[in-house]
Amino acid sequence: MTVHIPPVLVLIVCKVAIAGAPDQNADMTGAQNLEWATENSMMTCRRNEVQLYDPAEGQQLSAADDPAPPLNPDFSESGQCARAGIQLATSWDQAHRNTPWRVWRVGCPAPIVDLKTGTVIGYKLPECSHRDTVVCETDSAI
Repeated sequence: MTVHIPPVLVLIVCKVAIAGAPDQNADMTGAQNLEWATENSMMTCRRNEVQLYDPAEGQQLSAADDPAPPLNPDFSESGQCARAGIQLATSWDQAHRNTPWRVWRVGCPAPIVDLKTGTVIGYKLPECSHRDTVVCETDSAI
């Protein structure tokens, strides 16, 4: 039985606060003087699962066309996940520019391996993690 990697990334987004006076060129550059907001030395974060979408899946294919292949079995290890995460984090931050939330971390599905056989039996999505520095609100989906 083949187990396919789920096409999902996890964004850990945390609250930010204004760190001081804005830069004198902020109106031209769009730069913001932000820092991670902390309460009792803990960051407040949210864990967002983001479904990845392959535009090729939405196209109508004729019988002669080959369908798009599924995500690589080594999606996480090959760097595909990291590249997708960087692009997604950047676009998420831009889309949420006027909110007090910014991407802190990106997480990829991790394989669950049967130690006896060495085969992948499933995948696990990352938790909010860092319990000593982060207080995670309830999970949400984008």
